Amino acid sequence: MKKRTKEAANMFFSAFLVFAYVVCSYFILQLSSSLTNTTAYSIVTIAVVVVFGVLLFYATRVGDGKQIVRFSPSVLILMVLPAIYAISAFFAVGLPLHEKMVQNSIVLYCAAVVLGYGIPYTFLSGFEMVAAEDVYFPEHFEEKDSEEEVE
Repeated sequence: MKKRTKEAANMFFSAFLVFAYVVCSYFILQLSSSLTNTTAYSIVTIAVVVVFGVLLFYATRVGDGKQIVRFSPSVLILMVLPAIYAISAFFAVGLPLHEKMVQNSIVLYCAAVVLGYGIPYTFLSGFEMVAAEDVYFPEHFEEKDSEEEVE
């Protein structure tokens, strides 16, 4: 299969995956709306939206090459921890911003999407067209280049 055709197929299936998830999550949320316990309904809703964030991560990270595994403290600090705090502030009555989170559920849903996207992004950067040893041992890559120049 040609590379361009394969990329187009990957993008189509990624878009279809996100679209199908939105449709399925609508039905799941409609079923869970019959729950009488509001905390249980909120937990189901947050779980559905977090999975949506994970699927968005997958949909934006398809490609050729090697999967690059790395730890990103900046993503952890700037995305994951605030999202965890926002979700915690929704449930914990004593935390600051609790009243604002209860009044505005859009912020809660955005925080759940960010959490679902941020957790895998903290440990994976996606597919890159470089060798893994070049990422983990850059001085080895520089030595290899200098040896090729001498020859």
